[in-house]
Amino acid sequence: MTLNINGALRGCVGSLSADKSLIEDLSSNAYSAAFRDLRFPSLEDSEFDQLNYHISILTQPTPILFKSEKDLINQLRPNIDGLVLKEGTNSGTFLPSVWEQLLDREVFLKHLKQKAGLSRGYWSDSITVDRYEVDSFEG
Repeated sequence: MTLNINGALRGCVGSLSADKSLIEDLSSNAYSAAFRDLRFPSLEDSEFDQLNYHISILTQPTPILFKSEKDLINQLRPNIDGLVLKEGTNSGTFLPSVWEQLLDREVFLKHLKQKAGLSRGYWSDSITVDRYEVDSFEG
C-alpha cells in the first residue's frame, strides 16, 4: 500500500507473502502506511481528503538464475520486474514502479542493494534475487 499527497510519498508498507486474506492484508498495510511508516509522521485528520492511494498486488516471486552481476543486470526487465534481493540476513525489495525513478538497470540494482543494507558496489555469489510482477490500482 502506497500513500501519496500531491504526488509526494506519504507512507508505504506491504507484505511479500500472503499470510492473511487479501482484505485483511490491505487493511493492515493501509493502517501501517498511514501511521507506522517510520520515515513519516502519522497522518493527521487534515490530510485524509488529500490522500491518494496505490495498491499493488504481487505475483508469486520466482528466482532469477544468474552467473554474475552483469548476467543479472542483463536479465532485468525495466517497468515489469519487481525485485527481492537477499544476502544473508539483509533483504530489500523494489516494486516495478521504482523503474520510473531509476530507469537504468545497473542503477536500479545499486539502489536495491543499498535498500537491503548493502553498499552499492557490493557483490557476492551468495546473493539471491527473485522477481515478481504487480497488478496495480489507484484511487
